[in-house]
Parts: sequence; structure tokens; C-alpha cells
Amino acid sequence: MAAVGKPIFYHQGAILHDGKYGIFPFVYESIAKKKSKNREAGVVEIKATQNLNKEAIRAMLLNNGIPGIKAKWPSHLPKDIWIQWDNARPHQIPRDEEFESACHSNGFNIQFIFQPAQSLDLNVLDLGLFNVIQSIQYQPFPKNLGELIEKVTKAYDLFNSMLNKHCWITLQCCMEEILNHLGGNNFTPPHKGKKRLERIGMLPEQLEVDKNVVQQAVDYLNIVFISTGEGNEEDEGMQVDAD
Repeated sequence: MAAVGKPIFYHQGAILHDGKYGIFPFVYESIAKKKSKNREAGVVEIKATQNLNKEAIRAMLLNNGIPGIKAKWPSHLPKDIWIQWDNARPHQIPRDEEFESACHSNGFNIQFIFQPAQSLDLNVLDLGLFNVIQSIQYQPFPKNLGELIEKVTKAYDLFNSMLNKHCWITLQCCMEEILNHLGGNNFTPPHKGKKRLERIGMLPEQLEVDKNVVQQAVDYLNIVFISTGEGNEEDEGMQVDAD
């Protein structure tokens, strides 16, 4: 499980926060019962978690993800945090008291939101992080699970904060394209020449979108989706609010 946020820079370009909150392997320790050619009996082994169910996801968030975010969250920022993740079946939002307490303790207000279905271009991890750390991790070939974890963690640590910044700008570009395509995903992720714009000091921190583009998308969605109560009263309706 990897967690990244938008990096923060000083006006002079120096980095204030790299936006990296941690990468955590789904593994557990087990004591070897029998001797083999690779290890002695009684040695502690690292094994991969085979069943990544909702309980495993909850435990990872509770023990690693949420504490990692809290530990590295910039103190000058508001503590209202939205965690976006994909629609994998085990990704269910826990509602128990212990988890709710972890999300709202120490002044934090951590909430979860799912990325829209079939919208891979809205997952900032897929827009750069995974490709970069995979290319770094593949340079030395790990011989076992322990070395693999070590190499992946090192690759995550080496992930450049400037590349992280570019990924978030690409994410905004994809959001704009989705608006231009009336909520559709039939577009190629745009290339804005971010490195060149960075060199000449013209790379924006936040993209501006024409309000007419936004209104056009909202008007289209209001036509496509039928609010509850407008259809057959015997049918279950779905209400979609477009802000």
C-alpha cells in the first residue's frame, strides 16, 4: 500500500514537504518449522499475505497508513484529509469505533472517497509513482521477498518530489479532459511539456478551467441522470449531484 499527496514548495522553489507518506508491504512473519537448503528450522521468515481481504486492508490502514499520514502531515495545514482509493473489492471503508477514532483523533478529520469507476487516469499512483519505482526496483534483481521489500522501499524513497509534483499536474490535466469529454474517458492523457515549463518558470501549481467547460459538463450530467422521484415511483432511483 502506497500513499502520496501533493508536494509543497516554498516560493523560492525549495521543498517544504515531499508528499510521501509511506509504502507498506502486505507481509507477515512466520517461524520455519523444518530445515531446508535455504534456512535452518526456527528461523523467522517473511511471507506475503495471500488473502488481501477487507480485514487485511483495515489492519494496514489502522496500523500503518493512517499513522504514517498523521506523522508526516505538515503542521501548518488544515487536518481535513480526503483519501482517494480505487474500487477494488477489498477496499471497503471500515465503520467500527476503533477505526473512526483513528481517523478523527488529534484534531484530524480523515475521510475516504472512491475514484470514479473505469477512470484509471484519476489515480495519481498510476500516473507516475508505480512506473518510476518499478523501473528503479528492477535494476537490481532481488533474490527473496526480504530483498524485494528493501528494493521497493528504496525506490519509493528515491521517488523525486518534482516528479511527484508533475504527476499531480497531470492528474489535473486528466480532470480537465474528462470535463471536456462530458464525463467520458475516451481521451489520451495530455502532455503539457511540464519539464520545459518548469525550466522557464511557467509551470502552474493549479490549473484553471474555463467555467463554461464546467457548466457544459454539469448540464450534460443533469440530462443523462434521472434524480430520485422523477422516474417510476416503484423503481429504486439514484440521485447524482453535480457540483
